[in-house]
Amino acid sequence: MKKSHTGGAEMTQLKTFITSKFSYILLSIIYISTQLPILTRFPFVHSDETWLSGLSRNIMETGSYAVTEAFFDLYPRHPHAIKSLFHTLQIIFIKAFGYEIFSIRLLSFLFGLLTLFFFHRLCTRIFDSKPLALVATLLLAMDIQFIYASHFARQEIIVLFVLIFSLNFFARSLPNMKLVHHLALGMIIGMSIGLHPNSFIICLPIVFLYIFHIAFTKKLKLADLFVYIAPVTAFALVFIALSLCFDANFIANYTQFGSQFGVNHSLSAKLAEIPNYYSKLFYGISGTYYTPNIQLEFYLFAIVLVASIVFLLITGQKKMKEIFISIILIIVAINIGIILIGRYSQPSIVFLIPFLYLLVTFVLTFIRKNIRICLAILLLFLITTNSVLNALPYLNHSYAGYLQEIGKVVEKDDIVLANLNAEMYFDNGKLFDYRNLAYLQEHNLTFEEYIESNQIAYIIYPEEMDFLYENRLIWNDFYGDISLYYEDMQSFLQTKSQLVYQFSEPSYGMRIARYINQKDWQIRIYKVN
Repeated sequence: MKKSHTGGAEMTQLKTFITSKFSYILLSIIYISTQLPILTRFPFVHSDETWLSGLSRNIMETGSYAVTEAFFDLYPRHPHAIKSLFHTLQIIFIKAFGYEIFSIRLLSFLFGLLTLFFFHRLCTRIFDSKPLALVATLLLAMDIQFIYASHFARQEIIVLFVLIFSLNFFARSLPNMKLVHHLALGMIIGMSIGLHPNSFIICLPIVFLYIFHIAFTKKLKLADLFVYIAPVTAFALVFIALSLCFDANFIANYTQFGSQFGVNHSLSAKLAEIPNYYSKLFYGISGTYYTPNIQLEFYLFAIVLVASIVFLLITGQKKMKEIFISIILIIVAINIGIILIGRYSQPSIVFLIPFLYLLVTFVLTFIRKNIRICLAILLLFLITTNSVLNALPYLNHSYAGYLQEIGKVVEKDDIVLANLNAEMYFDNGKLFDYRNLAYLQEHNLTFEEYIESNQIAYIIYPEEMDFLYENRLIWNDFYGDISLYYEDMQSFLQTKSQLVYQFSEPSYGMRIARYINQKDWQIRIYKVN
């Protein structure tokens, strides 16, 4: 009996330590110290990141939000206010830490940490257990898709933070939600329109939860839903009005831009695409986006979904049934949002990842404590191992090294034609992206005339261009129809320019994700005569 009492006391002490503030601080320090060193190496720097940061820099230097990207002159672009809040956040970090890949990724990383903080609070509130909340948070923190999003200088991780924060706010306020709570929640979601159009995706889960608590639990009234929707609608109208001030043809231009990604397809066409979307994610198929191996997460979701239903049927607990339905409604709502938008962007899958681990934690609540601990450790090991295996191939390649190679022969203030992923090396307005070339004929320009009119001094030519031309039946949409200007460009390179430097770059000499790090892609730098 004495031995058992001692063992029980030791377990109590261990539980107290695990849930203490000291342990959280220690885990946070360990996590931050392991993530920051690889922040600029994983994932590889995508042109979307320099695209967004480049616009932020142009807004900052011109002092106006009604501008477009300086690296596009022929490629059609129109100003709008939909991402103005995101650009404001980037400008703050650029001013504070300089125009570096680290500074703009640091913004994402900090919002990743905030997401974990509020996810832990959400789990604690749902399951009334700090140990279980810690398990769920650790699983999310070590998930490769979450790490990817929190290292990626796009809006997804900030939008995810808004969703988790809003759900935490909703769960905390639900027993006694008043008018001010509904208005505040609507304002939070409404403001997120200034981050990205994907704010529509995170608006729907809140709507579904309102409907659930109106129709079934009777904790809310229909009027409460309208109060929530009112500020969301108001913010949407404000952002649209601002966009119309920037561009009188905003609605037509924005619709036209979205049509490139299937946004204006019929609902039936969008629905038909959802199996293909998840199939590509399962097999890691993409164009330029890094798509990690998340097959483990797919299998885990299937297992915990079935297990949740089985445990609910066996126990019939009313409270647990309400939690399960809420989680499923959120997952369904996010999927409906993705379908209705119709863009099917690979990074958007991160919106679903936290709710996978909510389901995992839900299942763990039904399992005996000793087995639960073993399962939690096993899952954490598997998730962490999967993340390490996904990240390792990219840690030996440096974005800074890529820019340093360019800097050996090209100055920051030289005007160049180059891939957008090199934009951070150059002064604002000095780089012109290859996407412009697809519109030469529309502007009655030859390749040579384009070079001369922009006073381009250097052409930074990646081997990727030759690959795209040779495989243009498959990859011709990368820079438009490359065949329209490829031969003209080759002739110019051979007769009107001089090769001054060449280097190999496995990561940044090729933008197609499946071919990155598969060979030493060559980058040639030509000086225009």
